Amino acid sequence: MKSVKEITEQLLTGAAIADALDDLATLRLEIFQEYPYLYRGLREDELTYLGTYAEAPDACVILAYDGSTVIGAATGMPLIHEDAKLRGAFAGTALPLNEVYYVGELLFRPAYRNCGFGRKLLAQLENHIRSLCSYHMITCATVERPEDHPSRPRDYVPITRFLAHTGFARVPGATVHFTWLETDGAKRDHTMSFWSKELI
Repeated sequence: MKSVKEITEQLLTGAAIADALDDLATLRLEIFQEYPYLYRGLREDELTYLGTYAEAPDACVILAYDGSTVIGAATGMPLIHEDAKLRGAFAGTALPLNEVYYVGELLFRPAYRNCGFGRKLLAQLENHIRSLCSYHMITCATVERPEDHPSRPRDYVPITRFLAHTGFARVPGATVHFTWLETDGAKRDHTMSFWSKELI
């Protein structure tokens, strides 16, 4: 098991994020092939999407390194700068969108999971968001899959368990649908639910 002390982190904001886009795209393309995403992405699409982090005000990226190798990342930006469909998911809620910060990713390569790195990176991200003094809540989205999905690994631990343990709660009625190409070559519609946490 890796030690938390062996891992270093780098917080990037503004134009500095542009230098990390290739590493982020690689991480996303590899990890999102796994369950529950089963996503077959294109690097060009990833770089286009990730480019918004270098442009959106108050967006940030935290890279986790083992030596010089990127092994994890956390990303986020104010919800008001995110995709219109994501913002629309909160139309029926009482959340003030201009005070909500959206966590796009919290990803680690398999060998670095369940070692405490997720909590450490999330805490660093939350501290940065607090320092901006404009956002009082953070939110993220999870992919909904049935428990009997044929691609679900026997030892799969849902991210929702981590979210519940770190103070997040599901946002009632907040869902969004996205269609993407899965690893078996079929395009499917996917429901994503939202979880939120108040920053104290």
